Amino acid sequence: MKAFVSVCCLLMCILALAGARRHHARVTEASDKLAITLYYESLCPYCMEFVTTQLGPSMMVKDRLPFTDLQLIPYGNAKLDDDGNVVCQHGEEECDLNAWHGCILQHHNITESVQMIACMMRGKKNRLDTCAEHYRIDVSDVKNCRKSRSVNDILAEYGKETALVNHEGVPAVSVDYVYNVNEQNDLLNHFDSVFCARYETMYHFKLANCV
Repeated sequence: MKAFVSVCCLLMCILALAGARRHHARVTEASDKLAITLYYESLCPYCMEFVTTQLGPSMMVKDRLPFTDLQLIPYGNAKLDDDGNVVCQHGEEECDLNAWHGCILQHHNITESVQMIACMMRGKKNRLDTCAEHYRIDVSDVKNCRKSRSVNDILAEYGKETALVNHEGVPAVSVDYVYNVNEQNDLLNHFDSVFCARYETMYHFKLANCV
């Protein structure tokens, strides 16, 4: 009888350990991050629409951000003139707003950055204070960044990143560090669905609320 009880206990321990290992593997798999990079500019109507209706809701409402290595590159179709100054497609105001976005990204984590930038892109004016108050985020470091540095200085790193991608206009989205022009229509119009499918393909794990 004692031998039977010992065997039962041993089997229960083995099953419990196996279940724990399966759970650990599932958690580890779910914590893998899919790299998404968005190349955009602050006053582009298509960029504003994408961030506020596709990317933002996917990351924040459907909670994809913990599973995403997200990079935002606020440069878009800007160019350097003969004197090395950044010239933006929608004028000086856009360069200024791009620089504000850059300061946010450089001084805040990606969660706060997405919240702030998605909020700011709901309008064409500088909504920094309004958005910061809404999310209760201290942006004193952002204001100091913008006050103490030039547009050229702030945007230099984003210009270099953008130059590495041969995009055909913005918004442009790369997945797993690869920009594919043939994927852009689906990414820009059905971002969350594409994200879900790519994540499941790469990590063999289906995220919550994925269709």
